[in-house]
Amino acid sequence: MLALLVVGAVALYLVPANRRPPDVAAELQATVAGAVDSGAGIRNCVLAAAKGDGSFAWTGAAGIADEQTRKPMTADTPIYVASVTKLYTATAVMLLSEKGVLSLGDPMAKYLPPALIRRINVYGGKDYSGEITIAQLLAHRSGIADYYTEQARDGKTLADLLREDPRRQWSVEQTIARAREEMPPNFAPGAKTSYSDTNFQLLGKIVEAVTGKPLHVVFEDYFFHPVGLEHTWLLGHPWSRFAQSARPADVFHGESNITATRANTAYWAEGGIVSTAGDMVAFLKALEQGRIIHRDSLERMHQWQRWEFPLRYGYGTMEFELPRPLRALAKLPPLWGHSGSTGSFLYYAPDLDLYLAGTIDQTESKREPFLLMQRVTKRVQR
Repeated sequence: MLALLVVGAVALYLVPANRRPPDVAAELQATVAGAVDSGAGIRNCVLAAAKGDGSFAWTGAAGIADEQTRKPMTADTPIYVASVTKLYTATAVMLLSEKGVLSLGDPMAKYLPPALIRRINVYGGKDYSGEITIAQLLAHRSGIADYYTEQARDGKTLADLLREDPRRQWSVEQTIARAREEMPPNFAPGAKTSYSDTNFQLLGKIVEAVTGKPLHVVFEDYFFHPVGLEHTWLLGHPWSRFAQSARPADVFHGESNITATRANTAYWAEGGIVSTAGDMVAFLKALEQGRIIHRDSLERMHQWQRWEFPLRYGYGTMEFELPRPLRALAKLPPLWGHSGSTGSFLYYAPDLDLYLAGTIDQTESKREPFLLMQRVTKRVQR
């Protein structure tokens, strides 16, 4: 990722300074269209960019949203946001902490049934399952295996199994059981940071336990209704008229259309939200501006831990920051938000007061969302 950003930075830096800048909207649309034409296996792309003060807002799309009907991708086409969902789940947990119904230092065992979590982290001969805290789940520091991307005893990841048999439905309990019974933990709680979707399945269960409501109802009560996210829902629970009739855009894994797998019930608190780029920006703006949780709660979410350079992880949120010399060359300021495995992204650039959201719907192009955001921040600054 870093090498590609360096190349992109140099290319952008060499654009003549005296060239008259074109219309920003037209240039951004060309950038989105260029992502589809890049040869990286991207069939569709949508991107929203907006300034926090309301002085600039733009959304554009390109490509084909539905392979079968050849329906074009539009600004209002719903998308699978994948792991960007973790930002919503973490925000719900922080709000519950503000309400005093849970504490981030509480062990998860305080809220979850023993049968669900017993021996989910036995490391070095010691069972840590009763000691793992909510904060450690939020920060991916629990040591619990990732049910989705790590291989189980059968030699396969759940992602492999979903692609092999998209029709098989997995329950949330089955995903947790797979990590608990068929995968060894990665370390003792608190020792390191290791991304695990299982952490957020457990957090979703905690949210349900303390509220007495299904997770989709909590999301509707806390975010979707108050912020006006009428184009956003949790898989299997379309609450708005739009959600009841809309079809999310196709998602690809290389050349394979894996859209059917994205509708699986396995995706939940860690990756089950469907939204639009515009709604994603609206959510992040409400979060950053203190309209969902207090400023000090957001600051707690930003207690960054070393992870995968140039990314760091907090509580359900990522920070992307290049070294200062390269940052100036690339015109890519620090960003915080979250990415998803489908090529989805939702980030805020504090230095520019700029929100960025969208997707490329391609699981095999991990770098392209960041390169796309780099091109957009360069053009917006210019």
